[in-house]
Amino acid sequence: MPRYLDLEVIINGTEPPVWRRFLIRPTATFHDLNDAIQDAFGWQNCHLWEFRTPRRRGDSIAGIPMKGEPGWGNEVPDATKVRLSSYFRGGKGGKRKCVFIYDFGDDWVHSVALKKQVDEEVSFERRLIGGDWAGPLEDCGGVWGYQRMAELVRTGEDPADWGDTDEILEWIGDWDPDDFALDKAKKSFDR
Repeated sequence: MPRYLDLEVIINGTEPPVWRRFLIRPTATFHDLNDAIQDAFGWQNCHLWEFRTPRRRGDSIAGIPMKGEPGWGNEVPDATKVRLSSYFRGGKGGKRKCVFIYDFGDDWVHSVALKKQVDEEVSFERRLIGGDWAGPLEDCGGVWGYQRMAELVRTGEDPADWGDTDEILEWIGDWDPDDFALDKAKKSFDR
């Protein structure tokens, strides 16, 4: 029977919490985990990202090494070469949490937690099993910007009151912070 990691990913600072839960193969790499998170939240994967240990200034687990750029990621292990099974281990002493940082400008910090390891009857790459609330819009300004956009869509009032409400609503388009349909999300996520 194939074994899978049951991971829960929460975008820190969102209220109510924006989260996803999915199964992924332990043999997948951290690059594959990045792709899963990108797809689960509707990100466009157009910014730098990195996985770190869950301490205040966590050590790098994996990301995008930027060779030849002093101080810009030379110390980051290549996510295409680091398997999830090398970090997430069940049982005593095993690592169960990490942090995923996406877009070093907007600074989206995600808590990634191994809930359990499960055996499934069928084989697949990944499967979305839960979530709530729409993923934030790309480049909306981080958690503060997301909360602003959500309030504007829900009430028609801009909590920042910067006078650009019509322009922002046009940019937002049909995005709805309350719209998350698991069955619909599974169609583009599951493989």
